[in-house]
Amino acid sequence: MDGVTGALLDPHRRPRPLPDSEPLTAEDHRRLIGVLETVDRAADLLEFRERLVVALQSWFGFIGVAVLHGDTLAEAIREGCGVQGGYTSEFMADYAERWAEMDPLRSEAVPGLLRTRGVIRLSEVPGSEAFRREFLHPNGITDKAAMLVDGGPAGVLCVGMAVADSPSVPERDIALLHALRRHLAPLVADQLARDRERRAATANWQLTPREWEVADLAARGLTNRQIAERLFIGVDTVKKHLSRVLAETACTSRTQLAVRFAAA
Repeated sequence: MDGVTGALLDPHRRPRPLPDSEPLTAEDHRRLIGVLETVDRAADLLEFRERLVVALQSWFGFIGVAVLHGDTLAEAIREGCGVQGGYTSEFMADYAERWAEMDPLRSEAVPGLLRTRGVIRLSEVPGSEAFRREFLHPNGITDKAAMLVDGGPAGVLCVGMAVADSPSVPERDIALLHALRRHLAPLVADQLARDRERRAATANWQLTPREWEVADLAARGLTNRQIAERLFIGVDTVKKHLSRVLAETACTSRTQLAVRFAAA
């Protein structure tokens, strides 16, 4: 129509082309979005962690993933609660019995490295050669990465990821994990804060963080073996925790425990 110029100042504007130096490709950004879309609607911390395990396996191809959390990074690494996926029960049993205390990712040097870098490779941790050569390599794992996600006052999330198809965690994956941790931070802070509030509401139950997790999974219908595999602890340890949980909550069965937890 004569005299009509349209609503847009520049109707031919196009997206900014990515520079040749752009560290991440369009495919990498899709992987990033895929992980975030997987976890951002999680109902609680337990679901968030389990979704994160699956997302990192699916979008990155990590063969094994462990997600730990705690009030501090040192607590998350040494004593934090968490879930794992991708590892066999035999591998986890051997790790718990003979190798856990020798794991370089649990050494005193790692919190400092993670706070400084955010993401590290196991192969970069001093003294990791023997652990990788004698334990990981015979089990088909060539390297691992660790990622810190800082939730501020609510605590931290620490994620361990294993690879099998390359000598070390690829540089592109490291770059993408750096981007991922920044996007995950507000989600992690929210989930950790909500979980802390939920536990505070039942402060009359004198449960340790690990007992709380065992109780939560039992209330969701998981068997002792399933709980043990999810939390990478022994079945006997699950039984011990569950016995104390039932006594502390004055429940006589898992069904009653499920009702109590649903109301919490």
